[in-house]
Amino acid sequence: MPTHFFYCNLHILIELLIKYGGDPLTESIIEKIIDLVEEPINRLGVELVDIEYRKENGDQMLRLLIDNESGIDLDICTRVSRAIKGKIDDTDIFYDHLEVSSPGLDRIIKTDKDFARFCGYKIKLKTLKSFEGPRKLKGKLGVANAESVIIETEDGPVHVPRSVITVVRLDPQQ
Repeated sequence: MPTHFFYCNLHILIELLIKYGGDPLTESIIEKIIDLVEEPINRLGVELVDIEYRKENGDQMLRLLIDNESGIDLDICTRVSRAIKGKIDDTDIFYDHLEVSSPGLDRIIKTDKDFARFCGYKIKLKTLKSFEGPRKLKGKLGVANAESVIIETEDGPVHVPRSVITVVRLDPQQ
């Protein structure tokens, strides 16, 4: 099996954050973290799915979401944590808590690769207020490209421009 079974380019996610708003300081810290940890994580046969760097209950939380083909367990999280903690601690990146975990059953779908990988899965999708269609949709993820996503709902297919999507998550109530 290759070292990593699919590649998620988190640098694209950073560009989207910058394009659609977000804190530039947080984004630069996340980009720095990606540069530090992506290679050691990939060497363990694990994919870095997302990074969250934010305040929670007054503490600075650094959360890394990881995945691999056979799923994530406590042993993998521990190995990833040990592989990256020293690298992060050697920088000026401040955090109170480091958490390494799976993206969960209701994982966020962000990248083109995510949309291709989860085609046919049940999802929940939310849109901006400016979208003339429904704000919340549930259904099966259909064809997705750079411009739009098709959701197969109970009432038929709905085409949603990617520019109005705020979040897409797997629906664990399959």
